[in-house]
Amino acid sequence: MKKAVIILVVFAVMVSAMIVEIVYVNRFYNGIQKDLEVIAESIERNEEHVENDETVALCDAILEKWEKGKKIVLMLQNHNTVRNLDEKIVSLGAVVKSDNFNDAVIFVQSAINFIDDVLLDSMPYLSNLL
Repeated sequence: MKKAVIILVVFAVMVSAMIVEIVYVNRFYNGIQKDLEVIAESIERNEEHVENDETVALCDAILEKWEKGKKIVLMLQNHNTVRNLDEKIVSLGAVVKSDNFNDAVIFVQSAINFIDDVLLDSMPYLSNLL
């Protein structure tokens, strides 16, 4: 009887940890994606001068938010996935600061689409399990 209780407790702890991981990762990536969408709107509004105070401040804010959460996400997610998104966010900031509209649009949309893919893979759908 004691073994069954211990097994059930360990199982409950593992399931709880998985649920917490899924919720944290999804909230973090959804927050980053919303920030990227705000940056995309700012880039579109300021097509003639992408390197403006508003867009640069938004890029700096998302980079700071990303750096704070990146270490935790590295523990919970595939390292290559996190590195790819890190590269996209850092490159977006550099492109915005170089006042390059076309590349800024490409990088921000690429990052948004990449997060969509990551979120689809992070949720335990039946197709992901098979």
